[in-house]
Amino acid sequence: MSLRTKGSAVVATGLAAVALATAAPTAAHAASSSNSASVPYGTLYVSAYECNTYVTSCSWYTKVQLQNSSKVMDSITNTTKISSNGLKATVNISKKEASATITGNQTPMVTVRWTKYVSNLVELHGEARPSWTAVGITTQACMTGNGPGSYGALSGLCAKIGLW
Repeated sequence: MSLRTKGSAVVATGLAAVALATAAPTAAHAASSSNSASVPYGTLYVSAYECNTYVTSCSWYTKVQLQNSSKVMDSITNTTKISSNGLKATVNISKKEASATITGNQTPMVTVRWTKYVSNLVELHGEARPSWTAVGITTQACMTGNGPGSYGALSGLCAKIGLW
């Protein structure tokens, strides 16, 4: 399923297609990972956050961004993979009216991809509700896109947090 709005496209693949939210979740205890790379037109930055202690649910948040630049990316994509670690976990992803709950025994459970055009920032977040048999989740964010003007395509910058 592909949902298009002015200036962006939302695509989710996995057991179901879903829409996303772009506001950062609040978490009392979080673990994070980030990665950056210098390019001629700025700094590419990728980060992944998830809770590291929870009782019934675990929030996750990812961000891909061009920093320290007066230029704007032609396109920028955040591809996030949410994986369950254990026998069973449920992932819920939502954006206001649209939501879906995905349950599975294998990793990765879901891949969420959001592309924005003429932008420098893509943020995604959601909530995983692991069952009692799961030991946690793993969150990985990767950046792809096209640099400003004639700089061309970029890919492969990732950040990953979790048990595996």
